[in-house]
Amino acid sequence: MELATAVLLRDGVDPVAVSLGGEDLLHSETWTRLYSAARLSLSRDPSEQAISVLKPGGNGTWLVYLLPMYDPATRSNGSHLVLVFDPESEPRIQLGSLQAMFRLTKAEARLVEQLLMGRTPAEAAEALGVTIHTVRTYLKRLYGKLGVSSQALLMRKLLQAVSLPLRPAA
Repeated sequence: MELATAVLLRDGVDPVAVSLGGEDLLHSETWTRLYSAARLSLSRDPSEQAISVLKPGGNGTWLVYLLPMYDPATRSNGSHLVLVFDPESEPRIQLGSLQAMFRLTKAEARLVEQLLMGRTPAEAAEALGVTIHTVRTYLKRLYGKLGVSSQALLMRKLLQAVSLPLRPAA
């Protein structure tokens, strides 16, 4: 599930800040629909909550998390962070970010990409043009670098990392 955008609402009403790439959303029919649903939900209950909003045209839904924010300087709250996710989106595999995050070699990153596409180690070996023994060696290195002891835990950690909206360092 991909993060579509993050918007900071002042006093649950006015957008004050938006994540990179989210500005286009603020000027769309989608934002009008999301914003109306968020304001209605916050007027009923200003606490942390998740809501589902139909996409325009009724083709799927957006998942929206509304997180209350607190200003420690003024001891007030009322602002909310709105995180908008598209559950139907395919995760974008950002190999550069994964390489930097876990200090992967290019070969390890290529294997990670194959695994995240749902391939078995044998299928990954064939796609990469290497032997299954090479893939197993890379897997052992990945286990060490990511601090896991099984392929299931490796995949869990990779999928969590892929879902982070990170960009590779320049």
